[in-house]
Amino acid sequence: MNRENETTELPGDLVREMQRLDKSLAVLTPAVDRKVTAAAAAHFRHRPASGRPATTRRAIAGALAASLVIGVFAVRLQTGVEREPLANDMDGSGVVDILDAFELASRKRGSPSRSQEEIDALIREIVALNGSGS
Repeated sequence: MNRENETTELPGDLVREMQRLDKSLAVLTPAVDRKVTAAAAAHFRHRPASGRPATTRRAIAGALAASLVIGVFAVRLQTGVEREPLANDMDGSGVVDILDAFELASRKRGSPSRSQEEIDALIREIVALNGSGS
């Protein structure tokens, strides 16, 4: 089939109807834009500023904040956040990490009861990959 010789002709009624429907849209000019802005400003000029006064909004926000604080304290009291301190947790962070080894080393300077072997054992325990502290 040779498509070069094919022409597509539409019926005249269809072409005229498509031309009638194909009208370009009017472009908004700056003058039209100013008129629309002025009309919108005039329309919304008489509306109230807000539904609730600022004092009511502040009171609601304060009540929500107080409720949140009370809720957090109630949950913390029920869950028993307090844990027993760990033996080598020198800084009280709840975990034994390298910072505890540094703290132990700095305390060693003032206390002869701490030995270098203790510090080395703690460091080995902290950096052991399998947690065995070989």
